[in-house]
Amino acid sequence: MTEPVRLARHTPVAEAADLLEIGPLVARSDEDLLVAMRRSSAQPATRLIGVVDEAGRLVGVLPILRLAEAVVARVVPESLLADISGVADVARFGHAVEARTVADAMLEPASIRPDATIGEAFRAMHQRRLSGLYVVDPDGRPIGYLDLIELAIAYLDAIEAEQRATDNPAS
Repeated sequence: MTEPVRLARHTPVAEAADLLEIGPLVARSDEDLLVAMRRSSAQPATRLIGVVDEAGRLVGVLPILRLAEAVVARVVPESLLADISGVADVARFGHAVEARTVADAMLEPASIRPDATIGEAFRAMHQRRLSGLYVVDPDGRPIGYLDLIELAIAYLDAIEAEQRATDNPAS
């Protein structure tokens, strides 16, 4: 495993992704939501599903919460009705009830290049309000996954290790 002090804001995403344990979880865009839900339960640490087309290119992402809402809306729609308080909520509920496939529920793709930096990855996740990002090759195929919480903890651990090394240079 790479030394924690090597993980910094300018560390390439590819290097950081190699340090993280949470792996990518992909689903085909035409996959049924219930099938995707069952597969995601086998990999609960991955909070963002990468949606790929028939060629394996990332075409969208599906946050686990959005997947769960779509499945719950199909199975027990009345459980979501209590939270509807505005036009946006009505639209979201209607969309969730109608969703049958992963493509119906997915968001726009959220990805980053392997040569981008950790700082860029944090900004992209923050801007999109997502819990992760997919690392993609030049053809747009997922080759890795960055989980926001896991990446933040690794980054903070590296800062603390660097600080300890600075405070105790003889160690």
